[in-house]
Amino acid sequence: MPGSTYSQDTIENEKIAAQRTSKTLFNACVAGFIGGILLLISFCSPYWLQSWGDTASPFLNMGLWEVCFFRFRFPKFQFDRLFTGCHAIWGDEYRLIREWLRPWWLLLVQFFMALCFTISFISQIFDVCLLLRWPLERILRFEWQVVYASFIMKGLTAVLLFVAICIFGSCCWDRGWLLYPNYNYVSWSYGFACFAMIGHGIACYLMYMEGRAARERKDRNMALVMQMYPTPGLFEGSLSMYHGSQYI
Repeated sequence: MPGSTYSQDTIENEKIAAQRTSKTLFNACVAGFIGGILLLISFCSPYWLQSWGDTASPFLNMGLWEVCFFRFRFPKFQFDRLFTGCHAIWGDEYRLIREWLRPWWLLLVQFFMALCFTISFISQIFDVCLLLRWPLERILRFEWQVVYASFIMKGLTAVLLFVAICIFGSCCWDRGWLLYPNYNYVSWSYGFACFAMIGHGIACYLMYMEGRAARERKDRNMALVMQMYPTPGLFEGSLSMYHGSQYI
């Protein structure tokens, strides 16, 4: 009786190799993870814009969702009302000046940053599956598609971050918005957004390189899937049985 055309040792070696993570993929995931953490800090922290400490400005600092004042009096009010403390832009404390606090460009920055945050952390889920090679059968079947999906999401995040950073940086000194804009400067939360954009850009490039490599090993992965997860064939047999009998 003829022997099998595939040795068990070869299949096991290929299975072990398929479960390994390439260095390019690992570096891409690390860059994407660091960029995601920086994006999270920038998204939540209230230091996108800050006033110099020696100016005694009533405006202290602000983020995308929170503004801090100290005895700030809105000049267009006909009644005396002082705003003090840090409060959410969408909260009750600033409801009287909310329209002034959130001009069109800040709404646009908030929208882009929320979109970046969502897309970035969806791509992290794809990265975890690629790193852990889980579920292995699905990763082997659709590896290059998953890698390119992560590449597109990271690239889109980097582009949207760039747009948001440019809009905020060009409009935050508008004299029709906060008083005394020359007393203010972009602070560390804004810087974290810049570094998050760089991190996602690096991850995007590395994912593109990994996607090209994944496409080249697509045929080998599919052959390995047929060996590791044989599908039922004719007469209740399987592809591995037919390989062993040399019918295929």
